[in-house]
Amino acid sequence: MPQFSIIVPVYNIAEYLPKCIDSVLSQTSQDYELLLVDDGSPDTSGAICDDYASRYPDKIRVIHQPNGGAGAARNQGIRLSQGEYILFLDGDDYWDPNLLADLQTAMKAHNADLYLFGAKVEKDGKPRGELHEHIPCGELCNAQSHPELFFGIMAPWNRAYRRSLFLENGIEFASKVWYEDIRVVTKINAVAKSALRLPGAYYHYLQRDGSSMNNKNLHRNREIIYAFDDMRQWFHSHKLEPLYGRELSHLALEHLYVTATVRVLQIDRRSELIEEFRSYMQTHFPDYAQSPYLPLLGKNRVLIFRLLQKKRYRSVLFLTKCKSLLTK
Repeated sequence: MPQFSIIVPVYNIAEYLPKCIDSVLSQTSQDYELLLVDDGSPDTSGAICDDYASRYPDKIRVIHQPNGGAGAARNQGIRLSQGEYILFLDGDDYWDPNLLADLQTAMKAHNADLYLFGAKVEKDGKPRGELHEHIPCGELCNAQSHPELFFGIMAPWNRAYRRSLFLENGIEFASKVWYEDIRVVTKINAVAKSALRLPGAYYHYLQRDGSSMNNKNLHRNREIIYAFDDMRQWFHSHKLEPLYGRELSHLALEHLYVTATVRVLQIDRRSELIEEFRSYMQTHFPDYAQSPYLPLLGKNRVLIFRLLQKKRYRSVLFLTKCKSLLTK
């Protein structure tokens, strides 16, 4: 049984896929299996997967399935995986060659359910900074001892998960929806008994204009509400609401009230969704404005939060426009 199962959802990414696969094959540790889940790709991505599997049959398995979205592809990978730990790698991203070896070193020193690492952000071939978690490096912790674990990177690809976290807690990705990642990451953070952060940034995250979070489809932003409905129900059914209610409230403040509202404002500042988001917070998280975690947002987003509270939407748009101009 391999130590690591690496799951790559594949859809319409033929241009990027070879670099992704090669970054796994070139790992300095070879104790892994690579599952390429072709999610009904209309381009040559499926053929690329088959070619690599024919050349590396001891390392690569290919699963071809009808299109169900990245969530369905990851779920299938989890079901068919055999490793003790699972990692997710998007097919248009890639790894540094020493990720798995450094994970193994950490695992020999600390037996954790969850290992987290940083990411290097790239756009148009240029570095755009790094993403890191808020918890301290090299120290075993969990969500109870360090609740800031909840407020890090809301993506599935910057961590190695003990496979049993999914199987024993009934955690799956939603299919063909927006905001599927935050549902899974938040639940995993709640049930992991121990987590450890590596100091390095090993994951290369490529920002592309075609990604769902860059999509200008206004009404799909409502799906953030469905995501939090799902999380509220799950935390309630697992009797975790009393333990992590404040953390769930702050997650909603950050991702639903601030981030999603700003995204909608940039498309249509008269959209009904803006008041819908506000009403959702007031109904389900009535104490959200007193969140003790507000400083974790950073000064700019705290200011945006204060302006949203006062419905000063023009000022919010001005601030976000200035920020986007400065980062170009």
